Amino acid sequence: MPDSPARVPAMVCHYAAYLRARAHVTPEVSVHGNRAEVCLGVGEKVLVAVFGCRKKNWSLRKVEVRRGEQATTFTRGELAKAVAALLGHEPQAPAPLAVNGAPGPRTDATLRERRTTVLRI
Repeated sequence: MPDSPARVPAMVCHYAAYLRARAHVTPEVSVHGNRAEVCLGVGEKVLVAVFGCRKKNWSLRKVEVRRGEQATTFTRGELAKAVAALLGHEPQAPAPLAVNGAPGPRTDATLRERRTTVLRI
């Protein structure tokens, strides 16, 4: 009986689906024992997400973006940065908070004015 293909863990499938949605390219998934890799190539760059299994729990170990001989390694929490590096653009910075009123601390006159305002109906 020929060897059956290794079952792809659910976590690896979820990450592969995320990468496919971001890059619009289907990644390659390979599983070898307690190690799995998701490879996604865009142009000259390749993103490789490495997963490991310990005590039946799969987790993302590291992410690399390779371009020829150069490789940049990202941690688990930097997946968005790795995808941005792969696609050739920076991740979006959070929007600046809106500032209400005049900049700087409130003055005593402003605080006094708000305290003494009375609404009559």
